[in-house]
Amino acid sequence: MEKLLIIKGGKIFTMEGAPLEGGYVVIKNGKIEDVTPRMEVPKDAKVIDAADSFIYPGFIDIHTHTGLWEEGVNIEGSDGNEATDPVTPHVRAIDGINFHDDGFKEAISSGVTTVNIMPGSANVIGGQGVATKTTGEILLNPSGIKMALGENPKRVYSSQKKLPSTRLGNAAILRKALIDTLNYIEKKKKDKKAFDFKLEPLVGLFEGKYPARIHSHREDDILTALRIMKEFGIKFVIEHSTEGHFIAEILAKEQVPCALGPTITTRIKQELKFRTPETARIYEEKGVLFAFTTDFPVLPHYGLFYSAQIAVRHGLSEEMALKALTINGAKILGLDHRIGSLKKGKDADIVITNKEVLDPRFRVKMTIISGEIVYEHKSREDLYI
Repeated sequence: MEKLLIIKGGKIFTMEGAPLEGGYVVIKNGKIEDVTPRMEVPKDAKVIDAADSFIYPGFIDIHTHTGLWEEGVNIEGSDGNEATDPVTPHVRAIDGINFHDDGFKEAISSGVTTVNIMPGSANVIGGQGVATKTTGEILLNPSGIKMALGENPKRVYSSQKKLPSTRLGNAAILRKALIDTLNYIEKKKKDKKAFDFKLEPLVGLFEGKYPARIHSHREDDILTALRIMKEFGIKFVIEHSTEGHFIAEILAKEQVPCALGPTITTRIKQELKFRTPETARIYEEKGVLFAFTTDFPVLPHYGLFYSAQIAVRHGLSEEMALKALTINGAKILGLDHRIGSLKKGKDADIVITNKEVLDPRFRVKMTIISGEIVYEHKSREDLYI
């Protein structure tokens, strides 16, 4: 039997055009069936009265470590970095995620319905990420290969008296791994039985199956990433992009998408010296495709909205702020055919709030994922914040 759920009333932000006042969102079997200004409601439909509320697509956090670094747990729940080898493309985030971690509950009660979970940045090549609904439904695995330039790999391996201990070493290790992969690809053409468990995930980069997702805060590290990826013809995303405002014209010209954030931390390390809340505005002005991120657990998932609110305070348009919380993240993940907007045929991932999300007083009233109500605010006790 078909399940019909209808959200009635409210201001609907479809992210497919202007908001719709007082319309209907029709959900059938987990998918959006229609978004319409008027309709006759079938008697057998379940109706959610959202009058005086605000309806959004589920929010997306495109750079997290949710469930890999469990909240309030030490080594027992610390699975983000296999920091024993600077090149570990064969490790997979999905193998270390605890979906019972409170971080998922917090995400759902905050309206975050999709997260991209990646290994940490200890290694130059850290492993495979996975994009998942916050209920645990896997959307994309792998979602990319996590890489890192800058302070983190050199700090980790210089303490072990290993390469890399400099930015030179980071770049050399990355190039060597990519050259080894090209040689491996040639070997496979001659020997059908050839199989290298460690290099095989990097083959997908050259086949365009998924991008490199490169942790780079500083301008010089971002440019190194751009230089190397262009050398090898690999598509990529800049993760964090803290100093991206210095080279926004280049990022726009080269069509490099960026995960931006976390933007509301203190400047706890040198790479964050030039962090500014104006980066988002500059990205919008120059035409860089970007989405906000919390880097959870660096920020809680609801930090996504504070990041957007502060960026608006510093000149980002409200329209672009909402895109950077929804459809832009879907595009950067390559999942905009399923999530990121309210459109017929897309997953029914929907958030209902009491105020607009760019108002710091807003609260999530209900979260729906794949057509199922997974959170409904009733009291302070159900807030995982």
